[in-house]
Amino acid sequence: MGIANRRGVNRAKLMALACGALLSVSAQAAEPIRIGISTFLSGAGAVFGVPAQHAAQMLADSINASGGINGAPVELTFIDENRGVDSVVVEYRGLVEGNKVDAMIIGLSSSICLAVAPVAEQLQMPTVLWDCGTARLYEENQYQYVYRTGDYTPSNNVAAALYLLKTHPEVKTIAAINQDYAFGRDNWAAFKDAVKAIRPDITISAELFPRLGTSDYSTEISRLSAQRPDVIFTTLWGGDMNTFVRQANSRSLFKNSILVSPNGEAALQQTGAAFPDNAIVGVRGDSYAFSPVMQDNPEHAKFVQAFHEKTGAYPSFPSYHMVQALQAIQTSLQGWNGERATLKTDLLAGLKGLELNDFTGHLVIREDNQAMEGQLVGTTRSSPDHEFKVIGDIAIIQPELTSPPAGELSQEWIKKLTQDAVQNVQLLP
Repeated sequence: MGIANRRGVNRAKLMALACGALLSVSAQAAEPIRIGISTFLSGAGAVFGVPAQHAAQMLADSINASGGINGAPVELTFIDENRGVDSVVVEYRGLVEGNKVDAMIIGLSSSICLAVAPVAEQLQMPTVLWDCGTARLYEENQYQYVYRTGDYTPSNNVAAALYLLKTHPEVKTIAAINQDYAFGRDNWAAFKDAVKAIRPDITISAELFPRLGTSDYSTEISRLSAQRPDVIFTTLWGGDMNTFVRQANSRSLFKNSILVSPNGEAALQQTGAAFPDNAIVGVRGDSYAFSPVMQDNPEHAKFVQAFHEKTGAYPSFPSYHMVQALQAIQTSLQGWNGERATLKTDLLAGLKGLELNDFTGHLVIREDNQAMEGQLVGTTRSSPDHEFKVIGDIAIIQPELTSPPAGELSQEWIKKLTQDAVQNVQLLP
């Protein structure tokens, strides 16, 4: 090759390298899509909130590594819900009014969702609710800027009731222990009303409401032990659930009673061998790390492996809920042209009627901005592969069996449930 030809080739290589570098710099220089996220980063709720934070950051890093959303990287800012409702509202306002965010993802706590939702409307900020379950949100108000991408109180509790009556038709007595605030009382009411609508002959033998953050459940365990109900229902969560399960196990509380916990999957890894076999647990949706439905999904396997490598644990439902919220924003912006002026408008348009069918499962946002998804419920059992209980005898109960239509009050709808709903529950083969 002549000197002139070699110079021409080298010049072409240099130009290609320069163009590649310019493209890289352009992508890095693109103004980010800024998303504020509230979750529990400290306190008892951190056992839910911190894994969810890890999941959010993992997904954001993955999006950015793939070129961002239409070339724009994702930038996350976190708020600690443990500081209280008023503090979260103040921080929410500060981020929005200071023009520091383009969208918000809010709410492990229902009280925070209820407080933030009207502020989001006032400030016209696209806001996705990622975990809070209160039915009051859309039954009492209508929102243009607030969407919920996770399930809510009626669906997971009705699903647990249907599964219990399907698999244990012999049940005659149920006792309950739930935290003494809206979440505990509302969940128990939904489950109890569903059971009584279908089986009015079942006796409710005890309704216990210890305070949030209880460290000693000896009094409650003694009362439950003395009664020996067929079923003990609870929606205790976070550190409270872990403490109760360990103390109850040490006193053999579940030797004669079936534990039913619609949100119990999140405690399985944290309580290990202390969690009882043959308990009925839910995942507040259809996402489960060991779901047989997802076993052939490579994206799900990749997420589970990456999460385990990062945290040393497997993702539980709060982590899936967080991923669903962030994926909802990403998917909703597929039609966005990259112009900052249209970002919020295009995001809101994309969230309307959104359907997600990916490695987290399947959900559809209906006309009142509430997501509908199936409910995975099953029975715990020991596993030779893990030091904690896993879920077997799984049913994925479709939302039309567990949730009222938009515009209908859940309390009234639940009371109209019949045995037909139980018959429509099918366990996976």
